[in-house]
Parts: sequence; C-alpha cells; structure tokens
Amino acid sequence: MLREKVRFFQRFCLVLDLCWVSLSWLGAYWLRFLSGWIPVYFGTPPIEVYLAHLPVVLLVWLAALLNSGVYRANKWWSLNREWGGLLRGSVVAMVLLVCVTYFSTKAEISRIFYFCFGCICFCSLLLNRLLIRTILRRLIPGGGDLQRILLVGENSFARIFEQNVRRHPEVGLSIRGMLLPQEPSHGSRKIPVLGRYTDLRQVLLQEKIDNVIFALTMEETGQLQSLLCAIQDLPVDVQVIPDVFSIMPLRPGVEDFGGVPLVQIRTSPHLGPSRLAKRTLDIVFSLASLLLLSPVMSLIALLIKLTSPGPSFYRQIRMGFDGKEFCMLKFRTMHVGAEPESRAVWSQRLDPRRTRLGVFLRKYSLDEIPQLWNVLKGEMSLVGPRPERPEFIQEFCKRVPFYMLRYKVKSGLTGLAQVQGWRGATSLEKRIECDIQYIQRWTMSLDLKILWRTIWKGFINRAEG
Repeated sequence: MLREKVRFFQRFCLVLDLCWVSLSWLGAYWLRFLSGWIPVYFGTPPIEVYLAHLPVVLLVWLAALLNSGVYRANKWWSLNREWGGLLRGSVVAMVLLVCVTYFSTKAEISRIFYFCFGCICFCSLLLNRLLIRTILRRLIPGGGDLQRILLVGENSFARIFEQNVRRHPEVGLSIRGMLLPQEPSHGSRKIPVLGRYTDLRQVLLQEKIDNVIFALTMEETGQLQSLLCAIQDLPVDVQVIPDVFSIMPLRPGVEDFGGVPLVQIRTSPHLGPSRLAKRTLDIVFSLASLLLLSPVMSLIALLIKLTSPGPSFYRQIRMGFDGKEFCMLKFRTMHVGAEPESRAVWSQRLDPRRTRLGVFLRKYSLDEIPQLWNVLKGEMSLVGPRPERPEFIQEFCKRVPFYMLRYKVKSGLTGLAQVQGWRGATSLEKRIECDIQYIQRWTMSLDLKILWRTIWKGFINRAEG
C-alpha cells in the first residue's frame, strides 16, 4: 500500500511538472513577443512555430528531470536537495533543447526566448514543489501515516530528528514511539515510550512499523548487532543515526571511495568549488578595500610615526590554516619594547602599554586594516576564526577541548565570534564555541552576512573601550 502511494505521488508530481513546462513555454512566448517589455525588431513569429516544438520540449525536459533524480522514492524529502536536482535538470534540459532544436529544424528560435523560458520554467517547477508541500502540510496534520517510525534509543541527533519530523508534516512521517534501554524515569517526552530494547520485535509487530531508526549512544553501539539479528526476518526498513556529536564532528557526512564508505568526522568545509568561491571573494574584496582605504592607511601610518617613536607597522607570528605559521601585519598600537623578548604577554583590557593613538585604533579596530594584505596573499581569509600566537596555543589546547578544530579553516579578519561581541579580552571559551559553530554552519551566505554585520556594527571593540 505504501509503495503504491509513493508511486502515485511521483507520477502526480511528474504530470504537474510537465504541465508547468508547457505553461512556461507559452509564457516565454508571451513575454518575448507580446508583452511589449522586450523590443521585437524582425516581427513576431507565428505561435504555431513554437507550439510545433512543444512535444520535443516536453520529451527533453522529461528525460532531464528523470535523470536528475527528483522523482526517486525518498522518504527523507529535502527541499534543498530537490532545489539542486531541479536546477541541474533545468540546465541539462536547456542545453539539450538548444542542441536538439538547432539540428532538427530549420526554424530559428529566439535566444532571448530560450533565456526567458529557462528562467520561467525553473521558477515554475520550484514553485510547484512549494505548492505541493503547502497542500500536503494542510492535508496531513500531525505527520500522517505514510511512514510509521519507531525510534530505538535517544541520542542528541535523535532529538533533532524528532523536531524535523514535527516541523515538516508534509514529508508524511509519523513517529509512533520510542524504545529506551531501561524503564524511563518520570519526565516530559513528546513521543510515547513503548518499552525497552528487548521489546523491539514485539513492538514492531504490534504497531505495524514501517521504519525502525536506531539512535544509540556511543556506549550502546555494541548492542546494535544483536538488535538487528532479532528483527532480521521482519520486512521493515532500518536506518542508523550515529552519535557522532560526542566526538565533535566538523561537517559530518559519508563519502564513497571505490565502494568503501568513509564516515566523515572532521574535515574542512572549504574544499573544491567552495574553496574557489571563498578565495575569489577574498581577493576581490581585499584588493578593492586596499585601494579604497589606501589614503586612510597612509594617514594612520603617518600619525603613528608622529606620535611615538618606532615603525608604523607591527609584524607578529600567528598560526593559520592546518597549523601553518605566518607573519600577520598590524598597525603598531603599543610602545616599542612593550613586550619582553623572553616571553609572550597576553594583552589586557585597558592595557597600559598602548599609545594614546593606539587606544583609538584598537577601539575602532583600525589597527587590523593592514591584514587585508594577508588576505590578498592567501595567508588569511576575510571571515574565519581569529589567528592566535603559537606561544599561547599550547595553553589553550589544555584549557579548551577541541581547540585545534578552529584551524581546519583559514584564520579570518573578522568572524562569527567578533560580530557577536566576543572579541578582545573576552571569554576564550565563548569565542571558541562561536568558531566551531561557524565551521559547522559555513556557507558563502554566512560569510557575506558576517561581513555586512562587521561593516555596520563590528568596528567598535567594546573590550578596548
């Protein structure tokens, strides 16, 4: 019964998508030739020419969308994944369509028309998915019974999974209950406890469960084999939610290497296209900023020279990506010889070693401007955890668990911790917590958001006020 419902839903989505493709083809014709918004220089071609191509358009689009995987049976229905599939399918379809129509017909199709059609069609398909989700959300209150799920265990990710099921009833998942290793103590749980691990087989039969999800803690993983053996003859789907949160993963996931699954625990998010995109942003923004701020930098350098003896710039060894050291550049804000050569000294709030101009520069973070040169050279990034001195890092590793995880990305001119107020002489633990959150949640949009907040709110360093 469940498989029949899934197949019906897939066919329903397919038919709706093809309808939207047809409407988009007609809409593009109206937009290009009839709306008056786009100039027409050589006369309006008859609509019959474009209607004659519509069957080919539907066949090409059908093949591209089927190949993109948007109609595959998937109980974990993710809009982000579907968005990516629709985008890939639309791009492939447009390339195929241009090639097919170019070689199969003598009629010339407007290139502007193709562009209009591609944009309208992709937006229409995405809108179709959003409408389907909205309708299902209203038709399936409380999650529905398309998939009856039993949770076995209770780890940190299981609670997140439970929240996602409640947040997205349109997916059609229903958690019927959970099993715990022992009788639960009195407490508030939003899903019923149906028994202990030893009751697994009996509960599956009584509740007619479609899917059992094991959410065992790291200490309980040894029981998984015996639990699987107890239900090996039952026709239920089985998934495992690993308890990797306790070992502090960065960008967790699973990769395949020649048929060997590799569970990803710690890795940098800046790989492949993401690394190229971030580096491009760094180069463009830092180069433009250095050119625009060059008069300000020249003025600051001159004022430092005039107000205190010594160089205008201060160079200091810091640790960056993968533990590699580099020479970080700053405007000098302290008197020459303020730090003894024998040992490194941690700066303090209202540090007496600062010059009068240095107080102003550090309060408004103007001393950090020369680090744009480090960003341009590739030693730092615009956004990331702030680099620390190697002399302090050994001490920090002892005080803060997983401290070195922050060096799986390039050090930054600004970061999530800084825009949230944890800068200067503030809590080290809070800063590290923000740095780990940044690495786990990293996207290009997050970098742009942090840069925006830095420009408008992050220049004032209250810890130096």
